Amino acid sequence: MKKKTRWISLILSIMLMISILPYAISADETEHPELLGRTNMLRPSEGGSLAVTEIDGQMTLTDENGQPIQLRGMSTHGLQWFGEIINENAFATLSNDWESNVIRLAMYVGESGYAEDPSVKDLVYEGIELAFANDMYVIVDWHVHAPGDPNSDVYKGAYDFFDELSAHYQDHPKAHQIIWELCNEPSPNNAGGEGITNDAAGWQAVKSYAEPIVDMLRERGDNIIIVGTPNWSQRADLAADNPIAADNIMYAIHFYSGTHESSSENTDRNNVMSNARYALDNGAAIFVTEWGTSEANGNNGPYLEDADTWLSFLNENNISWCNWSLTNKNETSGSFIPYIMGVSEATLLDPGDDQVWAPEEISLSGEYVRARIKGIAYEPMSRGGDAYEEIIWNFDDAATQGFEINRDSPVKDVEVSYVDGMMRLSSMTKSTNITEDNYWSNVRISSEQYNPGFDIFGADKISMKLLVEEPTSVSIACVPQSDKNGWANPSKALIAGPSDFTETDNGLFMAEISMGADFAKNLEAIATDPEGSILSNMVIFVGSENGGDVYIDDITFSSAGSAAAEELEHAEIGMAALPSDFDDNTRQGWDWSVDSGTKVSLLIEEANGSPALSFNFAYPEVKPTDNWASAPRLDLWLEGLQQGENDYLIFDLYLQPEQASKGAIAISGAFQPPESGYWAQVPDSFNIELAELDDMEKTADGLYHFLVKMDLNTIEGIGADTDLRNILLIFADIETDFSGKMFVDNVQLLTEAELADLTGGDDSSADETTAETSVDTGTESSQPQDSDDSAQKGWIIWVIVASMVVIAAAVVIVVIYKKKKAKIFDTKKS
Repeated sequence: MKKKTRWISLILSIMLMISILPYAISADETEHPELLGRTNMLRPSEGGSLAVTEIDGQMTLTDENGQPIQLRGMSTHGLQWFGEIINENAFATLSNDWESNVIRLAMYVGESGYAEDPSVKDLVYEGIELAFANDMYVIVDWHVHAPGDPNSDVYKGAYDFFDELSAHYQDHPKAHQIIWELCNEPSPNNAGGEGITNDAAGWQAVKSYAEPIVDMLRERGDNIIIVGTPNWSQRADLAADNPIAADNIMYAIHFYSGTHESSSENTDRNNVMSNARYALDNGAAIFVTEWGTSEANGNNGPYLEDADTWLSFLNENNISWCNWSLTNKNETSGSFIPYIMGVSEATLLDPGDDQVWAPEEISLSGEYVRARIKGIAYEPMSRGGDAYEEIIWNFDDAATQGFEINRDSPVKDVEVSYVDGMMRLSSMTKSTNITEDNYWSNVRISSEQYNPGFDIFGADKISMKLLVEEPTSVSIACVPQSDKNGWANPSKALIAGPSDFTETDNGLFMAEISMGADFAKNLEAIATDPEGSILSNMVIFVGSENGGDVYIDDITFSSAGSAAAEELEHAEIGMAALPSDFDDNTRQGWDWSVDSGTKVSLLIEEANGSPALSFNFAYPEVKPTDNWASAPRLDLWLEGLQQGENDYLIFDLYLQPEQASKGAIAISGAFQPPESGYWAQVPDSFNIELAELDDMEKTADGLYHFLVKMDLNTIEGIGADTDLRNILLIFADIETDFSGKMFVDNVQLLTEAELADLTGGDDSSADETTAETSVDTGTESSQPQDSDDSAQKGWIIWVIVASMVVIAAAVVIVVIYKKKKAKIFDTKKS
């Protein structure tokens, strides 16, 4: 890209930036010729019945003539949440405009799916008929996700389900178009039941579950049967070593291009592609029934260059695939534009009678996958302020890519070198400061000779991977530079603590860090200047507390897109704390979850005489399919968070509505413990019926008050010492017209006795009822935090107001319980 000259007008400059921006994330088909063309892609009317056949020593999918056939298409999201995709216009569009020859029907069993609501099976029948009518093969997916053991009680209806459907279609003239997928993703996930181990024993558990169903289905016909494999269908190697003794069996492989790296070998059991190669080399046929352009949690990216590498491998080996997913959910892997308050309206899953989703209705991932299904060159549309992510320095060319000791560095004897695809800083014993403000004393490196020449207009984040030989604290401060915007001091250094580092396969410990303009002040100057937004250099200050080597990789610039164009004024985030009382006028670690449907300013304002976390928003008039899509989702990351002896998650909620006459707000609480598949939700939501507000008394400052209480003991799959990782508070929309302000205060975990003491035995400020809400999953990386204790400010005020007789006692209570202040960021998506 060339730097724009100053005589070009501002408008033309912006237009130029917009026109070239998408190419930052696009891929080059010249490196992967396998991406172009539709060799072996036949429709059912051409390919007929499918079989697994050995060709040139490799088991592969073949048509009725024994010739290789490849299926490419899409998977639905969970039909219990996004069932509206089952319509004639959508299937016609996928078949004709997207040129898919397969569709996968993801019927969740747990997580509010078939086991709870068997009527979701009706959508499977309807989807099969629509696939028949639109000349596509169809995968019927018994979606094992949470829990991860297909033998769990929640999945006990599997045999009867497949028995019923296979009997129904046994004599149907198009029955050969059906592919049975017996278990989506067996895994260690123990949310709602048991998981399976990531080893031969885990595969044996899956095999024992599948074999009776395989025997029954073989009596009904020779249709292809796909069986999931352990560790979220990443271990087809295990199936290859102990295969199911039946014809036309294939094994599932799942990957997400932002998480699962490629491999050219077949010996690395921690690498998904390596496991796939092993399976192929050892007589097993594989089918990628699910893959995404994001990370495994459904977010970040899209990682299209990595996706190209994966799809080249699949196409070259005639491996069929379905992309996740046909949804307007607010996640990167979704194919359609989601609802985001003030930014975008959700794309309808019925494209209309013209049977085409317009380009502006399709996400970056969706438009990329559409091109890859069709086998045409990917030409991203000009999206203006859309999101992008570009690795500027990846150190993949056996060099430090221009980085060397800066001439003004106060520390000169640090060695900068290339090691194993990373940049290493060694001899760091004189560069050990890890304070936020004294980064100046650390070594300073820069890449002046590299000059990446990348346009970072609109960028709002700098990310990189840090690796160390043993966990320690590492300080990073950054000054990105352009020719026009040469220098602005970093506001502060970002400190990655020992607990931020996790061990990797190469024996090093890695932390992934991100910073915005609040750390790298010059980022804002460059990213908002259309005439000076070409990145020319980066200066980095690096400190290592223990003086050990620091490795740096994948220095990335990204933009959240148009959502970031509207500048938000947040209160200072502060140090994460629980209880969260906000008395220090910071957010105490609370922020919007990555997939929150609302991302407005988070402020600290007074509610009922006490500082509280506040946000002003409105639910949309046109409701998204998923009632969590528009929901504000607050997130607190807390190291060492456990239930312990506590029984309840509680907080004070105050409403200041501008409009609130109908519907309900359903408040859900959830955690993301790694050992429970990153999702553990309180099953009962706390509902607020808006029509009843008029009958409630208000606080002195005119607010409606609710003491929100959630029973932690009703959550399945967690124990007292389970690492809960983070807290999510979700405020879901049940056909409400609410607009106005919410205040959250005094978030804490309490025992039964502590709750009784707090409320005097009366916690009935609102009814606790069960409401239908979506279940969502995700995973981020944790940040270091400590916990503290806090008393309920609202309760003290209530006591004082209630009776002047106990003023003296209240004062004593305040003294005794005076609050102590203490300091305290992945797979599997739903």
